Amino acid sequence: MKSLRVIYSLLLVCIGFCLIVDLEFAVAQNDSKGKTKPETAPNGAKDKDSASEVEILPKLDQMQIPTMEELLKKPPVDWIVLENDAVLVVEPIYPRPDTLGQLELAFKESYNWPKPKSKEEIEEQQKMRAEMNFIHITLVDEKENPEYRIQRKSVKQIIHHEDHILKRIDLLLEQNDLKTAFELLLVLDRKHQDWPGFDQRQKQLLLLEAKDKQNSKQYLNALAYVQDLHARDPQYPGLSELAGEIIDVMISQSVQEKAYRKAHYYLKRLESMYPRQASVGQWKTTFLNESDSILKQAEQAASQQQYQEAIQAVSHAVVVWPANPKLRDSLLRYQKRFPMINVGVLETALDATPYFLERESTRRHHALTQIPLFEVSRVDQIPHYQSRFFEQWEPTDLGRRADFILRQSYSPWESHPVMLAADITRHLRSKITPGNTSYDERFDSYVRSISSTGPFTFRVYFDRVPLRTEWLLSEPVNSPPLWQNISTVPTDPEIGPASTGEEIFVSSRFIVDHHREGIVSYSRAVPEPKDMRNFNVAQINEIPYRSFEKSFQGLLLGEVSVLPFLPAKLVSFFKDSEDFNVVQGAIPLTHVLQFNPESKPLQVVELRRALAYAIDRKKILTETLLHESRLLNGRLITAPYSTGLQVYNNQVPQREYSFPLAVALAVASQKKLGGQFPTLRMLCDPNPEAQAAAQEMIRAWSQIGLKVVLIPNTAEEAKKGTPEWDIVYRTVAMTEPVMELWPFLTVGKGARIESLEILPDWMRLSLIELDEATDWESATALIKKLQQQLYSMAHIIPLWEIDQFHVFRKNIKGYADRPLNFYDNVEQWIPEPYYPEVESFTRN
Repeated sequence: MKSLRVIYSLLLVCIGFCLIVDLEFAVAQNDSKGKTKPETAPNGAKDKDSASEVEILPKLDQMQIPTMEELLKKPPVDWIVLENDAVLVVEPIYPRPDTLGQLELAFKESYNWPKPKSKEEIEEQQKMRAEMNFIHITLVDEKENPEYRIQRKSVKQIIHHEDHILKRIDLLLEQNDLKTAFELLLVLDRKHQDWPGFDQRQKQLLLLEAKDKQNSKQYLNALAYVQDLHARDPQYPGLSELAGEIIDVMISQSVQEKAYRKAHYYLKRLESMYPRQASVGQWKTTFLNESDSILKQAEQAASQQQYQEAIQAVSHAVVVWPANPKLRDSLLRYQKRFPMINVGVLETALDATPYFLERESTRRHHALTQIPLFEVSRVDQIPHYQSRFFEQWEPTDLGRRADFILRQSYSPWESHPVMLAADITRHLRSKITPGNTSYDERFDSYVRSISSTGPFTFRVYFDRVPLRTEWLLSEPVNSPPLWQNISTVPTDPEIGPASTGEEIFVSSRFIVDHHREGIVSYSRAVPEPKDMRNFNVAQINEIPYRSFEKSFQGLLLGEVSVLPFLPAKLVSFFKDSEDFNVVQGAIPLTHVLQFNPESKPLQVVELRRALAYAIDRKKILTETLLHESRLLNGRLITAPYSTGLQVYNNQVPQREYSFPLAVALAVASQKKLGGQFPTLRMLCDPNPEAQAAAQEMIRAWSQIGLKVVLIPNTAEEAKKGTPEWDIVYRTVAMTEPVMELWPFLTVGKGARIESLEILPDWMRLSLIELDEATDWESATALIKKLQQQLYSMAHIIPLWEIDQFHVFRKNIKGYADRPLNFYDNVEQWIPEPYYPEVESFTRN
């Protein structure tokens, strides 16, 4: 009985082995090429091993790689390649990628399963292990019963949908269709990250993109692809040679443009990738040789005592190759002999602009080139004056006369010519002589006569006692010196004063030496003696930049040592820096809107008030100008001068922002203007922050129906002459409002009776009454009253005042702690030689 059971079991095993055959045997060859279908498996899936019918399948070499449209728009499919190279097109199978490898690994790991503890577990493991010999597939074109399974050993290869994408990418790369290949790579990256072969194609695509950009001369883009590929695979074949070719061209172009810093930057990028590249050593040698050649020229200039040319040559050699070891000694030697300071500015006083009023650049220019007879030394609610020319001045005869005694000797650091009493009296007489080009009607109303009592003494007689004799004489003497013909050292017409027509006057401080490529160079009006042991500032170069950001970059790179203006967002950065000092100015900069008295639309008070109420001054000040900085102080104001002055009326309430009231006033003014608003033209100070604030105000005015256009500050606009304007955005820094308010309100027409004709009657009478005040108490009361009237009638719109900050590199010494003007005491600034680190020259 037992033996019969054994025999029966053996028969069943034999029958099972007979049923399990390879797929290539199950798919029998059909001479008639007819199609047959396998029987359905009991479990619902059809087993290709038990197929009773045979289907003729295409061979692998007959299959076409799917097109772009098929890959992107049709459902994904995989190819199963059998042992005889026949191909089954099936739906995506799993696991993927490397399906066969993962199944084989899982089959081997199955022998490490925990040892079964029962017969049922043994059968279960055997069943699961047997199932691992099959791959479950779903045919694409089969509709009735698409599910099959085939043995793994019958499968030669599985080509997944992602592999089709890679093959299509290879074809696209061969055709140089890089854009489409990149799109397919993105598709593959989204479908399955890190697919085998993806990284290789991506690297190949980056190299081909770099070559394509190189051929189209887009070298910067080509370099970006090179660096991307270098970060992935520094040793990628051909990458080193390609990087050298691209950067070599970029360096050559930069050298032709004299943009050496850019050339150094590209050289450093190449060196950081491939330090042993031949181009690296060749360019370093080229730069070193050129720098040495320039140093020889500097030595020749210095041997002829042409120190200005020497320091300029050394400065150029530093730019050509800062790593030259000979530079440091040359720079130290020539900088001490000819101290020079580079100042970074946004515009210079010589730049053409339609803005005809005083701006920041012209204030700097006047402070640097002119020394008034009296100048403000400090402001403590009231201005305090000092003079570089007078040893003594005192009023007599109850203020009707003043005697002046001039200094007879000057320190070597002072840069102006010697002044005689005859120089001053000649200048002052011209101001009280009708018909003279220098005639000043207001000055003539104060002064009766001027007489010279000696070479260094003179006397002034007054018709009426001025409130401040110092302010009345706070003008430079713009006439050539009488006793000598002063000339500067340079004789080359390309760099000397003769090329600019600059004449040296009695009060000249510095003069324009040359103006080239936008850079304005100022040199001392009177050079220091050659036998000095320590030399003071000999030349100041104002170097313009297109934006704040460019000027800050120039400061960090060492191109300039000083910035006269520092916006709020960068004050904290420079205060925390160990390389710079931040200095706050004594007088804040006042921003104010002023209306053209001759503009007919703006003679309507409702329209002026509508413009005032439509501006959210606090928001613009906080967000646009101060950038919510707590380190930079800014305040809303009600007058066009500082809140710290004694004459400022703190009792005038601030006008609050009110959009509904602005709309109502605009509607009322529209009726007076005939039912339609004219387009208003606005002239704005070239200061970038003022320009930004002006744009915010224009947007605010547009919301109440007013169209205001900004007159562009361009040289082309300046050629058209003084523009027609209705509103002007001004920045001012008054120190003596009692005397300065009249010329301010007449908008550049001076303090003449004729200039008052354009103003309302009440304003004319107020200004004349203020000008005739004989004591400070009454003058203060009058100007405070005038401030209230101007503000309430909206003849001007005071906006805000902002503290001014300057930043100095720490190699600059001797500047004032709280300067009234940026160039205060500039002759005594001490520019110690500064040699920037080599790394700073190679930053982007």
